[in-house]
Amino acid sequence: MKPHRPATFTIAFPVGRGHPTPQAMLARNERDRHLREAAQFFPYASDREAARQLRKALLTYRAGAWRRDQSEALCPVRYAGTVKAALWKTLKSRDRVPGDRLIRAVLART
Repeated sequence: MKPHRPATFTIAFPVGRGHPTPQAMLARNERDRHLREAAQFFPYASDREAARQLRKALLTYRAGAWRRDQSEALCPVRYAGTVKAALWKTLKSRDRVPGDRLIRAVLART
């Protein structure tokens, strides 16, 4: 008689070329959460207008202050409660500026 083995549960992710890794999926989810947080600073804008303004702010921040701030482990205190804090978190999770269409899609999922 064989000894009883407890059931094991595994989560299978598609592996291989063309499939994102679990780390990439988590980074995207985190980026999306921070984009939604940044959109709260544009309460009366439509998703299209908020996406346009967010992308413009991300591009401006990445070209300027991000060069100094990217080495910080925590968000700089001077950005607390501002849109720059959400921009810093967005770029810290994925150091890329998403396009308007992607930002609109993220904001539409809220």
